[in-house]
Amino acid sequence: GPYKFVKYDNRVVYFEANPFYYRGCPKIREIQFRETQSNEVVTAVETGAADAGEMSYNKTRYEEVMNYNGNGEMTGPVITSSLVDNLGYGYIGINASTVNVAGDPASDASKNLRRGIATILSVYRDVAIDSYYGEAAAVINYPISNTSWAAPQPTDEGYQIAFSTDVNGAPIYTAEMTQEQKYAAAEQAALGFFEAAGYTVANGKVTTAPDGAKLSYELIVPGGGTGDHPAFAIITGARDSLANIGVELKINDPADANILWDALDSGEQELWTAAWGSTIDPDMYQVYHSSNIVGLEGSSESNHYHIQDEELDQLIMDARKSDDQNFRKAIYKEALEKIIDWAVEIPTYQRKNVIIFSTERINIESLTPDITTFWGWMNDLELVEMN
Repeated sequence: GPYKFVKYDNRVVYFEANPFYYRGCPKIREIQFRETQSNEVVTAVETGAADAGEMSYNKTRYEEVMNYNGNGEMTGPVITSSLVDNLGYGYIGINASTVNVAGDPASDASKNLRRGIATILSVYRDVAIDSYYGEAAAVINYPISNTSWAAPQPTDEGYQIAFSTDVNGAPIYTAEMTQEQKYAAAEQAALGFFEAAGYTVANGKVTTAPDGAKLSYELIVPGGGTGDHPAFAIITGARDSLANIGVELKINDPADANILWDALDSGEQELWTAAWGSTIDPDMYQVYHSSNIVGLEGSSESNHYHIQDEELDQLIMDARKSDDQNFRKAIYKEALEKIIDWAVEIPTYQRKNVIIFSTERINIESLTPDITTFWGWMNDLELVEMN
């Protein structure tokens, strides 16, 4: 590589230029990678404690950068910003083995139970994601990163907003509805799903649950115990809406995120929120194939949804065997719709990665000119120059 490791000391990794690098000796002689908190990156670059950094983007940090630049922009005389789509996406998961009716995760009743919950969660996505991320994220409607060539696009035939139809397949929302009206419509649609799942509904509320189902479920969110998570406003809004119709959504926001990961590893979680990292190829085998359900021998332990569907398995394998991109995209569309049909995953957001540089200290012209999701500035690190 362009740099050689020297040492690690006091949360700093020290590197020196490799004069024998095949693309030429780097322009900067020494580089340090410093561990820090994401909320400290902007100040570090502005004050000179750092020359560049990657930050977790939200509206507060967005405004912080613009204030330092003094021009109302993310790029200016103090800080230069690069925003590209992250290779991954955020989601809310539902475990089919713990959220079902009569112990049958694949039954229509079980799917309707999960659809009722998913309908309520999904209606809060737009406002919550905009409030947290602003321009740096967008709501997605299929469980796949928008960076993928296989991701359905709004202009595609058959594209649908996730969980936007009722138990009869009719649209829940109209273009004229206010946000409050959409929340009320989602609650009514959810009651239809719960009733179809076998719940007793009276006077606009769920009163009793069918065998194997419950009136109370837990959702684990890794918000550090403070609610600092992109989906937190989604789940708090959904908690209130579900309460309106007689269902309790208990929010568990542990200070230690390992509580979530341990629950996923044990397969005991009911609902949770997290994010997937993606790869260039949209292969779904690890995450959605039945053979990879947590706890099975030889499993990848990545199918936390406990989705077990022979048709989905076949679609995944068919796509794996072909190198025809158009064929694979059509097959993956079917597979994505199958996952939505199971209502085990509510796609929430596609966010952007934000790298910031000191306009004053780094020669911005020496940076990779067209940074993308798949080719970042670190791929051309040897070309970077200081002013």
